[in-house]
Amino acid sequence: MKLILLFSVGSLLLAQPVPATRNPPPAALPNMQDIAAGIQALQQAEPTAPGLDKPAGPIPKDFKPRSDVPLSPAAAAAVLTSQQWGAQSNTPAAGPDGRVLYSYGAGMPTVVCAPLRVCIVEMEPGEKIVGEPQIGDSVRWNVAPAVYGEGSLATALIVLKPQGPGLDTNMLITTDRRAYYLRLISKPTDYVARVAFAYPDDDRQRWQRHLLEQRTSEEATSAKVLPAMIAIEKMNFDYRVTGGTTQIRPVRVFDDGAKTYLQMPPAIEHMEAPVLLVIGTDGQSIMTNYRVQQQTYIVDRLFDRARLVLGSGKKAQKVEISRAGKE
Repeated sequence: MKLILLFSVGSLLLAQPVPATRNPPPAALPNMQDIAAGIQALQQAEPTAPGLDKPAGPIPKDFKPRSDVPLSPAAAAAVLTSQQWGAQSNTPAAGPDGRVLYSYGAGMPTVVCAPLRVCIVEMEPGEKIVGEPQIGDSVRWNVAPAVYGEGSLATALIVLKPQGPGLDTNMLITTDRRAYYLRLISKPTDYVARVAFAYPDDDRQRWQRHLLEQRTSEEATSAKVLPAMIAIEKMNFDYRVTGGTTQIRPVRVFDDGAKTYLQMPPAIEHMEAPVLLVIGTDGQSIMTNYRVQQQTYIVDRLFDRARLVLGSGKKAQKVEISRAGKE
C-alpha cells in the first residue's frame, strides 16, 4: 500500500508542466546597399553651423575676403609722414671710384639694378653688418654679403642681383652703427654699379668733437701759463733772493698785485721741494697758503719777506726772499 502511494505522488510530480523561456529572434544584419545609401545621404546633407540646428547657407559666389583694414586718423597721419620722408629728394652726388653717394638720413635712397648686372651697396669703412639684410621680395632678388679691406678699414658690401626687370621693393640693412632703409628698382638695362653714403651728421659731430678737443687743449695750455703772464703790466719783479743752493733758489720772483710767484729751476720737479714760510713783522716764520704748479710756487698773497727751507736742524738749507725796500 505504501509503494502504490509513493508511485502516485511521483507520477503527479512528473506530470506537472515546465515553463519554457523564449528569446526574441536575432536581428537581421544591415544590407550593404542600405549602408551605401546612408553614407551618400550624409555627404549630400547641408553643413550645419556649430551649435545651431539649422544648416549653414552656401557661400555666395561673389564673396571676397577682406584685403584692407580702415585706418584711424593717427595711423593715417603716421603713414603720410612715412610717405613724405620716402618722397624726399635725396639727390645723389658723384664719389670716388664710380660711387654714387647718397646723404644718409635725407630721404630714402633708390638703388637701380638690372638683370645680369651686379649692384653694390657699400657701408662706411669699419662698419659691420649685424644680422641678415631683410628684403621685401626675397624670391626675385638675390642678396649676398661681401667685404674688402682689413682691420679698421674693412668695408662691408651688399651685392644685389635682380632676376628680372620691373621689380620694385624695399630693403633693410642693420649695422653696428646705423640702419639703412633702401628702395630697390630693377630696369631692363639701366643700373647703378656702386652706391655709398655720405654722413653729414657724423661729419658735423666729428668737427664739433675736434673743436671741443682743440678748445680743451687750449684751455689746458692756458692753465699752464701763469696768470701773471696775462697782465704783464701789473707785474712786479723787484725782489731780492739770497742764500741757499742753485737747486732750491728761485730763478725769478714776482707778483701781479694780488699773488706772488716763485719760479724755481727745472730740477725742482725731480727732487724734494722746499717749504715756503712767510716771515711776519715780528720775525716769526709762519705757514701760508700756496700751491706748486709744475716748477712754480703760487702764493695766494703778497709778502715782504719769506724763506724757503729744505731739511731741518743745522743742515737745513735756507733761501731768503725779500721785496725791495723791505729788507
